[in-house]
Amino acid sequence: MNLLAAAIAPTLETELLARGVLLEARPDETEDQAEDRIDTELMALFRDTGRRDVFDALYEHAQARVLSWLRWVVREQQARLDPGDLLQDTFVNVYRYAAGFRDEHGGSFRSWVRTIAANVVRRARVATPRRWISGTSELAPELPDTSSGPPLRAVHGEDTRRLCGAWVIFLQHYALAYAALSARDRLALALVEVQGLSYAETGKQLGVGPSNMKMIMLRARRRLQQRMRAAMGETLSEDALEQAPARTQRRTA
Repeated sequence: MNLLAAAIAPTLETELLARGVLLEARPDETEDQAEDRIDTELMALFRDTGRRDVFDALYEHAQARVLSWLRWVVREQQARLDPGDLLQDTFVNVYRYAAGFRDEHGGSFRSWVRTIAANVVRRARVATPRRWISGTSELAPELPDTSSGPPLRAVHGEDTRRLCGAWVIFLQHYALAYAALSARDRLALALVEVQGLSYAETGKQLGVGPSNMKMIMLRARRRLQQRMRAAMGETLSEDALEQAPARTQRRTA
């Protein structure tokens, strides 16, 4: 069964087959694993070519599973958000940040797109005002106006812009340090810090025992810290760098 039959044009299907991309489940993989593998192959091809037909095929093939995951997240978080809107924002970011995608294993796209989608949900929750519902709103006393005046808002706005600028610089250093790590270190950090897997679960994927997994994580974090400290001229405290991997992995796409 061709898992991409409804998603791609015949010319793209021929191209994928020529590149050695099997469009059906192999004997050693489940159908879900095959779907993940094909998503990863399509994403890698789009990253390398930037072609719209490849992105359209990726969207058609992957969007149902991403939407299902977003619905689960929204339900679990009891968030008043539209999964359809979140899906569109997620794929906008997939398109925008395609150059940062790494196809290291068959499930790379699933892990990467869920990281992006989680950040989209987080930002949407922050941007959505809380809705206070009262059955006696007509009788409620008028609340005092506690909003700041224009001068104070201008000061806060300038502080916010500076903070955003500093955070962008920090992320740039982090991205360079992360890219310089070995493939195993990057995968270990992604599985533990982004997907929230335990050391035992991560160790099974990497083929190492729990004690070795702890050492891998310790060394990966130290290498990341050392590269960032060297790049930023020892300007960050050790405590800040110690917490940087987990915070930054969760906040970046």
